[in-house]
Amino acid sequence: MKNFGLVFLIFVFTSLCANATVSTDYLQKVYSCQCNKDVTFKSKKEYIDKYEQRLGEKFISSIVYGEADMKIKGKRKKRVSYICMLENDTTPIWGYVLPR
Repeated sequence: MKNFGLVFLIFVFTSLCANATVSTDYLQKVYSCQCNKDVTFKSKKEYIDKYEQRLGEKFISSIVYGEADMKIKGKRKKRVSYICMLENDTTPIWGYVLPR
């Protein structure tokens, strides 16, 4: 019975982790258009901070940041850091990739 409780707690805590793949999808689309090549992002660590403030006319609900492997077609993959601003927790409105 103790093992069942431990397994249940592990399941609950791992299912509550936030993962905003919309940000990496958004960055993939933006950087593919800029490079005119296929660019893929594979997120390694990702964090979400609630911001909930207005920036001009836009309402920024949260900021997503993390580390990812970025692979441009025909080149080696490299580890990058990224940051994205989300509107209404689902729509990315700005994103930037920082080389490490």
